[in-house]
Amino acid sequence: MAQKTLTDELIGRQILLLAILLVVIGVSQYLTLRIVLFHSEARSLHQEISVLAPIIHRAMVKHSAAHFHSLATLLVSRLKAPGVEVLITNRFGVIIANSSTLVPQVPPIDFSQSYFLWHEHVVVDAPLGSSLHPSGYVWLMAQSHALNRILLRDIEFFSFLGFLSLAITGWLGSISVKNSLAPLQQIRDGTARIAHGDIGHITTLKNPPKELAELGDAINVMSLSIKDLLDQEKMLSEQMRRFVADASHELRTPLTALNGFLTLISEDNLTDAEVKQGFHAMRQEGQRMARLVNQLLTLSRLDSAQEIASRITPIDLGEWIAAVRPLLEPLTRDHTLEIVPASVMVSADRDRLTEMLFNLVENAARYTPLGSCITVRIGQERGAGLIEVSDNGPGFNDSDLPHIFDRFYRGDRSRTSKSGGSGLGLAIVQGLAKAFKGTVTASNAAPPQHGAILAIRLPLCSPGRPSPEASLHQGAD
Repeated sequence: MAQKTLTDELIGRQILLLAILLVVIGVSQYLTLRIVLFHSEARSLHQEISVLAPIIHRAMVKHSAAHFHSLATLLVSRLKAPGVEVLITNRFGVIIANSSTLVPQVPPIDFSQSYFLWHEHVVVDAPLGSSLHPSGYVWLMAQSHALNRILLRDIEFFSFLGFLSLAITGWLGSISVKNSLAPLQQIRDGTARIAHGDIGHITTLKNPPKELAELGDAINVMSLSIKDLLDQEKMLSEQMRRFVADASHELRTPLTALNGFLTLISEDNLTDAEVKQGFHAMRQEGQRMARLVNQLLTLSRLDSAQEIASRITPIDLGEWIAAVRPLLEPLTRDHTLEIVPASVMVSADRDRLTEMLFNLVENAARYTPLGSCITVRIGQERGAGLIEVSDNGPGFNDSDLPHIFDRFYRGDRSRTSKSGGSGLGLAIVQGLAKAFKGTVTASNAAPPQHGAILAIRLPLCSPGRPSPEASLHQGAD
């Protein structure tokens, strides 16, 4: 069985509602016309009785019954009209005179209504003389066939107009509904294109109703959102593929070196100096692998919670930078390290903050020429504590700047003679900065200067006053 379309459903409902309305109107018109016609006929009969009844009553009072009988018969024959019958009885219900075409049967007496129907006649009755002590009764009866024919013709004419109205309504309604649902057809075609892979398709509607306009806007937003999600997924997949390749390369090199050194040592053909040098190289490669694994673990923890589980406390950046300076010098042994300290209180975790600084300094050392200067400046800017790491190297490529903090992203390796890192260090810095309610930015030095600038901004904290995060941790303890 074919499924009904929305157009057929709406047109069918329009015709059904119109049909119900026509039936209600037709029944109301029929009843109203019937009442008007029968009341009009009864009123005419009452007017004749109002003239006839006093004459008959006086005749019955002045003359004997025999003389009255002939008088009543004469009056009935004179007053009888086409389609109207007359019946006169005395007070005992004995028929004195009646129309010759009427069956000699006395109708019921009903003074409570203006008329009643009896044997397909509209009947009105009235007493002769006093209503309490009548001298007789009179009835005028008009046939109802003519009135019924009028009602039947009215029903036929109204039914013809009703069916004609339904046909015209169905035709015009079909055109109207199709025009009204044209935007819905556009929306359906647009969603079909999206379903067949045209992600990001936008459906433009022409003068749609408010509801369909809102539906079209919602579908357009959904289409664009899906496109953005797919683009992001594609980008993340590409980044993951690139990261797996880079991580494999990073791990393959130390693993190959380790296997090679172990093979050489197992053959016992090396001198003590060569064995010592081999163990030193193996230690460096192991540390390199451990660093990569630690970076992956840190990113995993940042993914599992927006805030780091470690305690956040007030830190004096001046004292902190003085304490970590000896740890930075091995990272910059091939460069010049310059530190500009200042006393600034911020809210952070000391160990994680040190990790962030190590990543920034290591990034600067990796991508700047040997002997260049790396500067770490502590200060306060725009109501936040500032940790700025700058260098006088080639700086960032314009194409790299929007992706500097993306996970697994590695910039142009050609700007340095050394191999780039895994692409995780700056992503970790950004995740930790967000965990501390701070930010990290990357930019190039303004001309005529050159070099890259990485700046961490953290919320300030008054000396001796615990941060809100620290207070929460203390309450939990």
